[in-house]
Amino acid sequence: MTAQDETAAREQPPARYAISEEVAEETGRCLPLLAYSRQCYMCRQEMEPAESIALPLSGFIDNIAECCAEKTDYLLPDTPMKESVFRVLLARRNAPVTADEISEELSRKWSMTQFPRPTSTRVMRRLLSAVRGYYCIEAVEG
Repeated sequence: MTAQDETAAREQPPARYAISEEVAEETGRCLPLLAYSRQCYMCRQEMEPAESIALPLSGFIDNIAECCAEKTDYLLPDTPMKESVFRVLLARRNAPVTADEISEELSRKWSMTQFPRPTSTRVMRRLLSAVRGYYCIEAVEG
């Protein structure tokens, strides 16, 4: 990479990521069901999993952001990293975020854990490039 290429790469804004309904359609994933299963215990009791398929994703995202993400067990320190990234996006109402913002959020949530986990921006970038198929997360404009 030339010095000019490196300068151009630094001047570009960092990629932003969000859960994509288009990717879900391409890969055959059911995002309402994925979101339903990330709700807290009490919210999951309000309907059967099969009922979630017919509902819009936005309703689950709103519910998770307003209720479930506030629960202490929503994002535990032993949650797998890819799952954690998905849960952060749900809790933030699927607003596009950078790898740095996800890193900061997980670092803040897990700062007092007995066994620290790697949550650097570099680790988040690597994870975000590998979650497209299952979690339907991709880089978006904006």
